[in-house]
Amino acid sequence: MKFKNRREEILTKAAEAEKAQQDAQKQAEMSSSYQRVTPNLHADHRMPSTRRELLSAGLIGGMSYVFAPTFLSMMQKKAYGLECKDVSGAGGGANAMPGFLTFEFSGGWSAAMQAPPGKNRNATFEPIAAQGYASLALGTNQIPPAINLTNTFGGNTFVGKDVHPQSRFFQGMMSVMSPEAAAKLGVAIMPCQSGDDTRNNRANVTEFVARVQGDQGALASLAGSGQSSALGRTASAFEDPSLARATVADESNLTNLVDPGLLATLVTKNGAIEITKAASKLSETKLASLNEKLMSQQVKDLVQCGYLGSADLLTEFTEDRLRPSLDATITTGQYGTSGQTAMQLAAQNEANQQAIIMGKLLSEGLVSAGTIEMGGYDYHGRGRAQQDDRDLQAGVAVGLALETAHRRGGSLFIACVSDGSVSSRGTGGVDGRFDFSADSGTRGMTIMLALGAAAAPEMIRPQIGAFADSGAVDTSYLVTSNSAQLAAFGVAYNYAAFSGRMSQFATEMASIGVANPFNEQEYLGFAPKA
Repeated sequence: MKFKNRREEILTKAAEAEKAQQDAQKQAEMSSSYQRVTPNLHADHRMPSTRRELLSAGLIGGMSYVFAPTFLSMMQKKAYGLECKDVSGAGGGANAMPGFLTFEFSGGWSAAMQAPPGKNRNATFEPIAAQGYASLALGTNQIPPAINLTNTFGGNTFVGKDVHPQSRFFQGMMSVMSPEAAAKLGVAIMPCQSGDDTRNNRANVTEFVARVQGDQGALASLAGSGQSSALGRTASAFEDPSLARATVADESNLTNLVDPGLLATLVTKNGAIEITKAASKLSETKLASLNEKLMSQQVKDLVQCGYLGSADLLTEFTEDRLRPSLDATITTGQYGTSGQTAMQLAAQNEANQQAIIMGKLLSEGLVSAGTIEMGGYDYHGRGRAQQDDRDLQAGVAVGLALETAHRRGGSLFIACVSDGSVSSRGTGGVDGRFDFSADSGTRGMTIMLALGAAAAPEMIRPQIGAFADSGAVDTSYLVTSNSAQLAAFGVAYNYAAFSGRMSQFATEMASIGVANPFNEQEYLGFAPKA
């Protein structure tokens, strides 16, 4: 049988072994008040997963029944080499692993209008031609040197790439960020072209980053609400089916992280507490009794008996512990100069709520990496007012994630990506900022934002790659310029520098059979952390 991923293989093999044991132990485990129903599992069928398939297989007790014997089977079979993931380090702080968050602005967002690129092949900014900036919707009175690019908005100042003073994206970010958070922020850009408005751009690198981290998320590797393997819309630069995933669209979904059933996906070779020997300490009577219980009660029994060292899953990591709306560090006071609290901002739209949730989960080390998809960025033809409104909403969401991470005392790395970009004919608009008129993936760009726990990251260069005078990406310079996948790995390379995981990056690249095409002189915006 061909398995979709490592977890399905483990579950299938465990269920088959458990069925054989059930046949021999059926009489001993049966009582007058309870009779086990033997599942109808077939070698030529996949493991049941939908409600219809579970009912057809006779698993009327639900998924708790499926997971219960599987969990015990995994403990009994040392061949799996499983260990329980150590969750003791979760909680954030200056020494925690930085979280990683991808914002996908679906439809073809213009990052280049927010932070105008130059034709840089060195650290000194060199503007492109005026006609090139016109294709990025900037008139002659809105381009350098006629206008000064800036890193200060309303008294909030960050380090790194200077951006456009009329950028609604950065205005939105700074409107919800405190001066203290902004002072710990570094910004870098990476010109990179991609296909227009398509899921096929392999631009999401969250799965690979989770591996570079060492899969440090205490409760899950990945979180998001999309349909791709990275839980977004955009295809993943590298897929790893073994990573534990949790769908988190709003606070009600946080139970997906603390459901004891998730323990089956938390057992890895990287943990510190062995659980494979637990079954050998239990008598046959105890094993039989434990088999009769639901998964949640099994885990509680094993914790209470000292067989598992992961009590935090059931005590510290409760749903209430994870809710931003119950976290005083998040709910107290207004966010930035917005005049609104976190919960008021969260009530405005789904993206704001997701941003606050992700800012908390990622900065506290509860999840390794996350994705937030925001639609509606195929916004050419809508006019400058609507385009500005979409950019402002994107900036507010990004700023909420950063400010939340700051309030929790953690660090956070954000990649803002899109499936393509847009171009302008140099007409319409207001105040010298034109309307966008058509898709143009050749004008694509990624914006990277790194929030330090205690201070802003040290910067090497604010721009990685270059634009040509035509207003398109210079594809003759750097391998990240014309490959969405390599640009994504370039983002991971910068995350590795920011988080002090450069050697792990090289190891993971080698493990997937890819030669590292990057060097620190040309491909790093952020200086490697010691």
